Amino acid sequence: MINEETDILQASYEVPVLVDFWAPWCGPCRFLSPLLDELAAEANGRWKLVKVNTDEQPEFMHKYRIQGIPALKLFYGGKIIGEQVGALPKHLLKQWLDEVIPTPEKKAWLALKAQLHETKEQEAIQLLRDFLNTYPNNEEAKVALYSREVMHDPQGVKSKMDEWLKQLPERDDLKDIQALAEFFTRHFNDGSPVDAILEEAKKLLQQDKAEEALDKLIQSITLHKQAYDEIARRVCIALFHRWGEQHPLTQKYRRRFNMALY
Repeated sequence: MINEETDILQASYEVPVLVDFWAPWCGPCRFLSPLLDELAAEANGRWKLVKVNTDEQPEFMHKYRIQGIPALKLFYGGKIIGEQVGALPKHLLKQWLDEVIPTPEKKAWLALKAQLHETKEQEAIQLLRDFLNTYPNNEEAKVALYSREVMHDPQGVKSKMDEWLKQLPERDDLKDIQALAEFFTRHFNDGSPVDAILEEAKKLLQQDKAEEALDKLIQSITLHKQAYDEIARRVCIALFHRWGEQHPLTQKYRRRFNMALY
C-alpha cells in the first residue's frame, strides 16, 4: 500500500515523483505500466515512479479528482506540476516527461521568479542578467529582463523586439514590450492634439508615477485614440499585462480604459 505522505509528498521534495493511478481490470493501464518502468529505469534517479492501485486505495480517486485511468500526476515540492490522462506510446511519454520534469534551469528560474516579486528594479535587472549569463536561451527570463530594461534602454530593447518579432510575430508579450519601447523612444511632435499629453505621460512613467501616467494615457485615448498608431491604447494594455489583473492599478483603471475606447 502506498503512503501518500512519505511515498509521494515528502519524497517529492527530494526528486520529482511520478504517480501512476491504475487498476488491474484496466487494459490501457496494463499497456502503460511496462513503458513507465522502462522510462523510470532510463531516468537513473532523475525522478521516482510510484504506482497506486485505485481499487485498493480508492481514496486517492476522490482526493485528486481522478475521472479516468490510467492517470499520471507528477509531484514536486509537495505539489502537482504535471498531469496526463490515458495511455501514450513511449516516445510521447518521454517527450511529456522531458517537458514537465524540473531541470536545474527550471528550478533556478522558479526560485528567481519568486525572488523578483520582492526585489527592487535595478537589483532585479542584475539578477536576470546573471541568470541569462548561465541560461542564455531562457525566453521567459529574456521577456522579464526586457520588460524592465525598456524603461532604461528603450532603444536597445526596441531593436531586440523588432528582431524577435520577425521570428515570432504573434507573441503578445513581445508586442507589449515593443509598444513600451516605441513609446519611450518616440517624439510626439507631429502637431497632434495629444502631443503634450503623451509627452507628459512618458515623463511620468519614467519617474515611476504610474497612476498619473495612466490618467494621461486614458485622456489621450479619449481625445484621439488613433494618434501614433494607437500608441496610448497599446501602452495601457502593455502596463495592464505587466502588472496582472489583480494589481490595484489594473483593477482601478481597466474599466475607465475600456470606456475610453468607445
